[in-house]
Amino acid sequence: MKGMRNRMVIVVVAIAMIAGLLACGTGGLLSRNEPTATPTKTPRPTFTMTLTPTNTPTPTNTPTPTNTATPTPLPTNTPIVYTATPTETPTNTPVPTNTPKPTSKPKPAATKAPTAKPKPTNTPKPAFAWTGQVTNRLQNCGLTRVFGFTLAQNGALAGDIWVHYWADGWEGAWAKSQWTDFGAGTSWKGDEGNWDGTIDVVARDGVWHTCVVDKQSSWTCISNTVDAATSSNCETGNQVYHITFRKN
Repeated sequence: MKGMRNRMVIVVVAIAMIAGLLACGTGGLLSRNEPTATPTKTPRPTFTMTLTPTNTPTPTNTPTPTNTATPTPLPTNTPIVYTATPTETPTNTPVPTNTPKPTSKPKPAATKAPTAKPKPTNTPKPAFAWTGQVTNRLQNCGLTRVFGFTLAQNGALAGDIWVHYWADGWEGAWAKSQWTDFGAGTSWKGDEGNWDGTIDVVARDGVWHTCVVDKQSSWTCISNTVDAATSSNCETGNQVYHITFRKN
């Protein structure tokens, strides 16, 4: 506020000075054409007194209101109410009385049927009086042969038995068994037997059939037929077959 008042005073003074200068200029111009008049004194401008601004009173501090303590009401205790429904005492269910079962008439004792004794099963008779099988195979490039044993029921040697050996397309030959083992005294293991059917003194390919017959030169087999397949390959095949026939 004080600065604004000073500015106003300065503006007023400036305007007065400018007006005075203009008045002097005008008089000079007029003197060139007219007689010079005695200049009158220009009254000095009056200065307007600038009032000293009054100090605005400093506002007084408003006192801070004191905190008024609001009393907190004490919580009231809520009473606990138990709402559990009381369990009713179960009533005793009466025990059912046992109803007596109707008496039934005793059944007569069943008579057991006499157990039949199982009949002994008859062992079927063998189809042949003798049974034969291959009991050994040997390799021997210098021989093609079938031989072996004919034995009684107790395993003893049975002599005077005829063995027929043949091939397809060849009627073959007959060998008669002995009562002694012709290979028992030799060092060749597997050469034991009491009948011998040598076919050739070289290795030959073939299938040889053997069976026990009822007599010499007979084709009636009284045993099963035993086959023996020989080979001319001495490394992979067999050339000698040991066949045993036993009486049933």
